[in-house]
Amino acid sequence: MVIIGVDPHPATHTAVVLDAQGRRLDQCTVPNDPAGWAPLKAWLQRFPQAHWAVEGATSPFALPLARYLVAQGARLYAIHPSLTSQYRSRVERRKDDGRDAAHAARALLANPQLPRYLPSEATLALQELTRRRGQLVSVRKALRLSLSRLRVVLPGLAEQMQALLTALERSLDWLDAQIGRRVQQQAPGLLALPGIGPVLAGILLAEIGDIRRFPSEHHLASYAGAAPVYRGSGQVGRGCVNPGGNRRLNHALHLAVLTRVRLNQRGARDYFQRKQQEGKTPREALRLLKTYLAREVYRVLSAQGRA
Repeated sequence: MVIIGVDPHPATHTAVVLDAQGRRLDQCTVPNDPAGWAPLKAWLQRFPQAHWAVEGATSPFALPLARYLVAQGARLYAIHPSLTSQYRSRVERRKDDGRDAAHAARALLANPQLPRYLPSEATLALQELTRRRGQLVSVRKALRLSLSRLRVVLPGLAEQMQALLTALERSLDWLDAQIGRRVQQQAPGLLALPGIGPVLAGILLAEIGDIRRFPSEHHLASYAGAAPVYRGSGQVGRGCVNPGGNRRLNHALHLAVLTRVRLNQRGARDYFQRKQQEGKTPREALRLLKTYLAREVYRVLSAQGRA
């Protein structure tokens, strides 16, 4: 078995081939366009059983290559940049494209439980909608903070910014409607889960993708960074927060759990308080609720057989 790590950039892609022991077998840098992918296409034939580890496979400049590789039958895994940066900080401080590609491959080698990346048009559309919505929400927050000051010192500019804020609100309403429509089409069962509305459901679908990537509910909880990580030394050990995983997915689960606790949906507040009485910290109690919610989401999507 070999691992092919890819460090993508807008202009070029750098790829490195490692064997199962992490030894470098080959390396190349190609232009980022279909005509320049010739060496990578040759590797598809030369290493038919290879596992491809593409850092940030969902980024705009990496996605065309990722979709091409999947269409050719490649076993492709999307490696989050945080994984490669964590590996790099433990191994060495030097940085270049070849090393980054090798770190992506080693990240997959060290985390064989990562799910395969299986992009679909529906998932990609939801990713674009939910991520752009997140950006606009941040802009809206900044505008609102600025307006409170500008109304006093620069009322003329504040009036113009208010018009911009109004247009932004209309754009967000349109995005919310689009996300809600797609959720109803793809996984309406998610909306029946307490604490999950159309926007959070859209984020869950966008970040999870094809539920068949995950062999079990435990794999999904781990992928979301919701399952606690055991840390121990000697006779002392406890479950701690998992700093890895898909942070957008983790944040969506976190918001849903906060709603459940606030409204005591499915006894979430009672459970939250009981766990604190047993000695858990608030963060630990919330992590338990997030783990349960991730498992619920897995069961709902699996039952619907969503592709």
